[in-house]
Amino acid sequence: MFSSHLFLAGLALSFQAPGLATAQQYTETVWGVFAYTTYGDSTPSVMGSQPRILTEYGASQLEAAGRVFRDRYIATGGSVNSTGSAVQELSPYYLDSRDLSILATTDQYVMASAQAFMQGLYPPLNQSGFQDVDSTANGTFYSYPLGGYQYPRIIGLGNGDPQSILVSGQTECSMHQAAVTKYRNSSEASDMTQENAAFYTGLWKEALSGAYDESQATYLNAVEIAEYLEYEILHNADAYSNVADYDIRRTRWLADQYTYATNAQTDSHSMIGMMSSVGGQTLASSILFALKMNVQSYGTQQKMTLLFGSDEPAVALASLMGLATEQQSNFYSRPVHGASLVFELFSFESDEVYPSYPGADNLFVRFFLHNGTESSTFTSYPLFGSGPSQESIPFTEFQSELETFAMQSTQEWCARCNAESIFCTGVMGESSSPKQKKQMAPALAGVIGAMVTLAVILLFGVIGFLFCLRKRADHKASIGGFKGNDKHASDTDLTFRKSIWGSASKPENGDHEDPSGGIFVRGHERLGSWEMGQQRKEVEDISSPTHENACPVPPFDDEIEEEWRMHSVLQPVKVRESI
Repeated sequence: MFSSHLFLAGLALSFQAPGLATAQQYTETVWGVFAYTTYGDSTPSVMGSQPRILTEYGASQLEAAGRVFRDRYIATGGSVNSTGSAVQELSPYYLDSRDLSILATTDQYVMASAQAFMQGLYPPLNQSGFQDVDSTANGTFYSYPLGGYQYPRIIGLGNGDPQSILVSGQTECSMHQAAVTKYRNSSEASDMTQENAAFYTGLWKEALSGAYDESQATYLNAVEIAEYLEYEILHNADAYSNVADYDIRRTRWLADQYTYATNAQTDSHSMIGMMSSVGGQTLASSILFALKMNVQSYGTQQKMTLLFGSDEPAVALASLMGLATEQQSNFYSRPVHGASLVFELFSFESDEVYPSYPGADNLFVRFFLHNGTESSTFTSYPLFGSGPSQESIPFTEFQSELETFAMQSTQEWCARCNAESIFCTGVMGESSSPKQKKQMAPALAGVIGAMVTLAVILLFGVIGFLFCLRKRADHKASIGGFKGNDKHASDTDLTFRKSIWGSASKPENGDHEDPSGGIFVRGHERLGSWEMGQQRKEVEDISSPTHENACPVPPFDDEIEEEWRMHSVLQPVKVRESI
């Protein structure tokens, strides 16, 4: 699946200052790298009796892929210095977690793939000729186990985490599942099933009967069958000898066809058709965030961003970026185990020793496919339908193209996916929940209305009765209390205005008047009330953020407060609620 030419420096320089000298005076400087890598060889999902795990062979695949990345992007004094592909200021031997952002789904075979990859990218220190030791107060020396093994910070994103959308936007998306169901019920899928029925029946007799019922050996299970068969021919000598090479290739082709049909955006005129590629839309948001953070931090953050996941987002992104064409037919298929989609952010600099971070207008992006772990080749491809000679585009143009289809927020994902994920309850709110509230039956509403009317009538009757009693009591003398508009000596604590907006009554018994000339207040008089909304403006002025110089926030995380991470169904306490 998923050919390489060197980019003409003179062409790239034409995007910069026109008065520059010859292209030979400038060198490429890589400031940031984003890579999406698929997991390695693992036990097939059809073996339901045991959890799916990364195999020894799969771990070796990803460790080899990490070594290839190390050779290209980490300057260790070897031949990499002559290629100009080393990322600026990456630590050559010691793993610095501040330089790398590593995300993976919580599936064991994906998380383990990330760990194995990092073993190759930053191997144990003893393999690099370093003996890292630390001494304690009593003079004892210690070193990291396993020959100086380095421990990367890998963030595992489960389905309950809103940032899981970054690496697996299709998993919990109901509209994506609807798109899959629509394809499975389509005439195209029906034709493919009938055309390949005899092939799958023969394959079942040769190699699938121990894992599948004969009725399950169909095109609709093409991906699972291909995974099982690939595992068997690697680990089972009998399967390797019994299955013909042609059958293996055909099985893989049918799995590729099914994956592309259910993840590529082949129909942009319907919501279901657009959401089939949701995994690529969310992956595009991850790319944008990583590169924009690198630009805004002048290359000090997101130096290397590594995501690990399944095939679907890679296939979806390839379709959205115009990579799948007749000339590049390999992008119609699934990537091989451990393959990487790589995006480099680079510029042309005249100072090889001390390059300075350029402005966004002088940055470029190019795409590479590292297809497999047995090769060290990074093959470049043009993006967005560009010609074969245009292997890189300006960063600003790349950003604009991705923004046309990238998912912008968790709220957008929840709404467009009609998702039922727990975090969608908070970001969408009850009023905009995908599910409509049940409406009250008209008959029941009429009964309730009549009861409310009767209750109001009775309430007014009680109020009138109490008012009459109060009027009769007013004719009786009493000490203190309210005597018309005047305040008596026994009326302590409060001071009242005259009836026609006059001044307050004078304080008595030596109390001081307000020197400002305002109304005199004593006791517990309240000047304002949160319930009355008199403090709303002040609160809004304090809480409203200023966005003028703000750095980009992580996509699918910007609507969520710190308390939200503790319990995603908590709602902020409201000041007053009424029915």
